Amino acid sequence: MTFPSTANVIITFLLLSVTNAFTLSSHHVTLSRSEHSSTMKMSFFDDMGKFLDNLGGGGEKSNAFSEAEIVDGTYTGSKRIITIPAKTMKMGGLRLYCNLYLMGLQNTPEPGCWKASKSNDAEVNLRYVDLSGSIIIQFSEDGITVDRLGSSPSNKYLMHESMILNGFLDELNTIVYEGNVSEENRLLTLPEPGNQLEEARGAISFG
Repeated sequence: MTFPSTANVIITFLLLSVTNAFTLSSHHVTLSRSEHSSTMKMSFFDDMGKFLDNLGGGGEKSNAFSEAEIVDGTYTGSKRIITIPAKTMKMGGLRLYCNLYLMGLQNTPEPGCWKASKSNDAEVNLRYVDLSGSIIIQFSEDGITVDRLGSSPSNKYLMHESMILNGFLDELNTIVYEGNVSEENRLLTLPEPGNQLEEARGAISFG
């Protein structure tokens, strides 16, 4: 007996999810087009994130971080830059959304200036081309943290790091505040007073 491959299962799930995302049920017909689109987008990433989590099999650590020890959730020699607490978080969906975004930044702002890797499903590492520093973004039920690994980052690294992190905060702002999405359907909500993203920008070099 033959079984479908994981790739085929994922493709089938994607097709079903996209189909469901554009099918209006009777109790949704009163939603505006923009509200329905935003809600379905959040729901799609949440469902897909949960699906991929159930597949298991987190990746192995990359060589760039194999010599750095993790103590209390941080790499030895790293500096905590940003901490964003979460009021609520749809863990799988948020990780998937942010991972796709961050993996797409490897040529920003210059071709080949970053190399992205995942040491596990809860973390994305962006290593700079001159090897003077790396950005480590971690996701947990308590929130999101951003660390810098590298004791003497170059000025160019710091300048490009600020561009990456400001863009990342823009994406989080979209997730938290934009679109006609109810709080229970958002991938991330923030506790009061809700100004954590603005405070995070103040901690970014060259911000």
